[in-house]
Amino acid sequence: MNKLLRIFLLAAAFVVTFASCERRPLVDPTSSVSIRVQVNIKAIANVTTEIYNERIPVPDLTTNSMRVMIYDPQTKGRLGESIISGRTVDSEGNQVLSGNLNISYGSYDLLVYNEFDTPKTKVSDTGNLESIIAYTDDISAETRMRLGLGTKADDDTFHDLSTIEIKEEPDHLVVARENNLYISPHDTVVVIKTIARTIVDSYYIQIHVEGMKYASSASAVISGLSPSNRFGLGLRTVEHSTAVCFPLVKSVDVNLEGENKDVLCAVFNTFGKIEDAASNLYVTFNVIDTAGQIQKKEVSLDEIFKSEDAIKRHWLLVDETWTLQNPDVPPVNNGGGFQPVVDEWEHEEGNITL
Repeated sequence: MNKLLRIFLLAAAFVVTFASCERRPLVDPTSSVSIRVQVNIKAIANVTTEIYNERIPVPDLTTNSMRVMIYDPQTKGRLGESIISGRTVDSEGNQVLSGNLNISYGSYDLLVYNEFDTPKTKVSDTGNLESIIAYTDDISAETRMRLGLGTKADDDTFHDLSTIEIKEEPDHLVVARENNLYISPHDTVVVIKTIARTIVDSYYIQIHVEGMKYASSASAVISGLSPSNRFGLGLRTVEHSTAVCFPLVKSVDVNLEGENKDVLCAVFNTFGKIEDAASNLYVTFNVIDTAGQIQKKEVSLDEIFKSEDAIKRHWLLVDETWTLQNPDVPPVNNGGGFQPVVDEWEHEEGNITL
């Protein structure tokens, strides 16, 4: 009986002890840190401010989600990543993206960017903060041929575009960086607040055109530009310059003198102008006329990039008039170059030995 009594008393003590415990949920470190990213796009020339030509479209910078990369502040190696997609608008009209981070207390480098709505801007080498890079692909061989960029220039009037690297224009990539961010031990939710801004520039370019009715489509190639951005470090690459290709649209500029206000123009994106790329900055305008032929004009941008309009407002206003030729009228022969002539058939008789 004594043994049974001892077992009964132990069981009763266990029940009383268990009932007296206060049961608390464990603090889950994977949900105790959140982030709010304000997307600040208020000061982007030719997109949200300094609009020269309101008749043409500008890039849409809304985003549905962002990637948060988490790095070790010492080794710069990647520790993890999260996707945030909570969307709100703050009192100033800015987009705000929010979500939870898969981290606890400690020191971190955070890098936030919009990856999923940038089809032309690619991101690679994400394993290290110092190597992660944004770039665009080369234009296709088909595009080169269609724009007359796949073969060497027929004369020395134009730069030879057949051998230079020509990229697609980048989409705007908005980026937030928080370096050596310390999160102390906590038992409540910690909210990290940061601001994302674009790493891409938008420029407006135009040229006055006579004979616009002969243009079927148009594009432009600009050289002397940065090919990519190591945005973990906030650095544009300058190892070599590249060119960017983009379409032009038909519009008008009411500020031009005279009756003809026609212009070919565009708002185009770039990772930026390379500061020491003087004497290598030029634009090649390409028009496919109504007969399917290519007409070109090349303009140096060295002085234009030094203008107040270019520096302060990112306006590249070409102070020249491009006269498009009527493709149905043969060019006048001024005696230069090879001019093929087909003579009338001559009738000859003779024997041919087989």
